Amino acid sequence: MARIPQVTSKEQLKAEDRKYFDEIVGSRGGIRGPFGVLLHSPKLAACVAATGAYARFEADVPNSLKEVVILATAREIKAQYEFTAHARLAREAKVSENTIQAIARGTAPRGLSGDEEIEVRYVQELLRNHKIGDATFNAVKNRFGIQKTVDLTALIGHYLLVGQILAAFDVELAPGTKPELPL
Repeated sequence: MARIPQVTSKEQLKAEDRKYFDEIVGSRGGIRGPFGVLLHSPKLAACVAATGAYARFEADVPNSLKEVVILATAREIKAQYEFTAHARLAREAKVSENTIQAIARGTAPRGLSGDEEIEVRYVQELLRNHKIGDATFNAVKNRFGIQKTVDLTALIGHYLLVGQILAAFDVELAPGTKPELPL
């Protein structure tokens, strides 16, 4: 059960904070997941949404690869809401079901290849070891360049933040949503 009520309408906010609600709806189409919680701190919610909007929608990285990175991040921190929401988005971005399931089961990067393999390895090393080995870092940097490596690393960091908000406030899946991450 959620620990605090979700902010679901801008009328729940002070007049001067309603612009943040509108900004989030404008960039995401609605208030879902962490944003119903984050709007208890409206300016913070807007900052998190802006970072996420850049990392997810503007960074020059294929959507399929962004979704693989988000799924791998969610898997590492056991973020059910995040994984389930992005499994659907990964399918829409043409990530294979085999890749999604390998990440969910924790068997990836074994069985993956190319960009998916090096990105899952990058996420795992960063989140498990709190550092990235030279071979993995150089594989990502040499494949994607410095800016995309920074953007992909920020994507990991953004979804760490999102996952921790979801966990701390016990944000639940929408009723009727089937969890996709075996915990």
